[in-house]
Amino acid sequence: MKKKLLSIIFISACVFTNTALNAQRYLSYVFPSANVASNIIYANNYQFLLGPGSPVATDLKMDVYEPGGIADTSTARPLIIYLPTGSFLPAIVNGTPTGSRRDSSVLEMCTRFAKRGFVSAAVTYRLGWDPQSTDQDIRTGSLLIAVYRAIQDVKSCIRFFRMDAAVHGNVYKVDTNNIILVGQGSGGYVALACATLDKTSEISLPKFLAQSTNFSWGFVAGTPYVNQAAMGDFEGFGGFSNVNNSNNSPGYSSEAHFICNIGGALGDSSWLEPGDAPMVGFHVKVDPFAPYGNGPVIVPTTGDFVVDVSGDSMFITQANAYGNNACIPQNFTDVYTTHANSVNGGQEGLYPFYTPSPQAGPWEWYDSTSTVAAAQALGYSQPYGTAVYQNALLTNPNMSKAKALAYIDTIQNYFVPRVSRCGGFVGIEENNNPAIAMQVTPNPVKDNFMVSISDAAQSIKSVELMNVIGDRVYSMEGLNAQSVRINRGKLEAGVYLVRIKTDKGNATRKVIFE
Repeated sequence: MKKKLLSIIFISACVFTNTALNAQRYLSYVFPSANVASNIIYANNYQFLLGPGSPVATDLKMDVYEPGGIADTSTARPLIIYLPTGSFLPAIVNGTPTGSRRDSSVLEMCTRFAKRGFVSAAVTYRLGWDPQSTDQDIRTGSLLIAVYRAIQDVKSCIRFFRMDAAVHGNVYKVDTNNIILVGQGSGGYVALACATLDKTSEISLPKFLAQSTNFSWGFVAGTPYVNQAAMGDFEGFGGFSNVNNSNNSPGYSSEAHFICNIGGALGDSSWLEPGDAPMVGFHVKVDPFAPYGNGPVIVPTTGDFVVDVSGDSMFITQANAYGNNACIPQNFTDVYTTHANSVNGGQEGLYPFYTPSPQAGPWEWYDSTSTVAAAQALGYSQPYGTAVYQNALLTNPNMSKAKALAYIDTIQNYFVPRVSRCGGFVGIEENNNPAIAMQVTPNPVKDNFMVSISDAAQSIKSVELMNVIGDRVYSMEGLNAQSVRINRGKLEAGVYLVRIKTDKGNATRKVIFE
């Protein structure tokens, strides 16, 4: 088993030195550690863990990971919002050892992202549904409502960071033009829905309509399980004041720029449209709980049907056909890409894992002692905690930290180059020549911008503008000026590099077109 596993997963080692910052940020581990700010409140909303009639106003929290160990001078860093798994119930309650923003796999992922130079936020979103109900209407409807509330929470979190950047001096030094959602397990469902679900008609498909009237859950036969009049819109605005709190960083965009799914699925393939955010997906082909293609979601503990969804092989193929993943280069030649391309049917952005037996969450690890302790802390017996641990091993055979880290290596090394190229923060690095006091204002840019140098003894001789793949899209020669105005013209939104030549050499700066 181990030899077969290692034949499809490539393990990379990381060595940190005092000169690590000479490595390429994001693509490499350039920081030796991560600094973590814990329990940051990003929103407050009503939790329904005990059922539909039990709203409790709850602070929604996250842990924010930033590069550490070496001073980071960057003031605009891509943000990864990491959504953990858990089947929309707390760990142990959901019958598994996992389901927290502090799961071992989440800690590892977010720490690694910070060591690469990202800001990463491990986020808690609202939970609560009834998977044990013998009534499929309740199983399906309560799960869809849980997903909907989680979507509202993640959008609130994105707005929180944009408000922080605009109002509070950008405490976390986030580049709000590069906000990325990474969802693991059930978090993957939420990340994908955040990027694609934006029309009332999309929650009114036949499979999302109540089959019967149930006043306790607010279901009315023939209408959507999700009642936006009560729960608010996709952003979390509106609704009944005792059900939804609308006052979570209003007035800011909740747009995400890239999506990474790890073992989740898309609620319906019709949600995906041309122009949606680029996305990549990682999926165990024989995952017993989430389909690789089109198929059902089932309750992990009972095997009961909940709803049909679309897995990675379907929506990544669709995203490529729509051109949504066009920003991902087709010329990667690394071992991760080479292996993926040998098993993904030629679909860029799709990384299937082949295992000899059903696997769920092989990137996770846990131990019996902590699982039993967590169960007892919630009032469960020691035998129940032991059963939770043993049941988890049935769908994660040969579970170990080494096995999980091998999967995490692969996920990071396939995902990061793609999001970096799409976001434009790798491949067009700035040259901060200290001899040239170069300014670009305003930045980000809507229509035009000014390039200038403040040293009266220097002058700009030429200026050129390049896109993310290094193509020159604009140039001016024969200059002798301290400032030059550049008109954006018809250039598309994105990240560009402006380079000037002066009496004392060259300098480059990154510029963002909105």
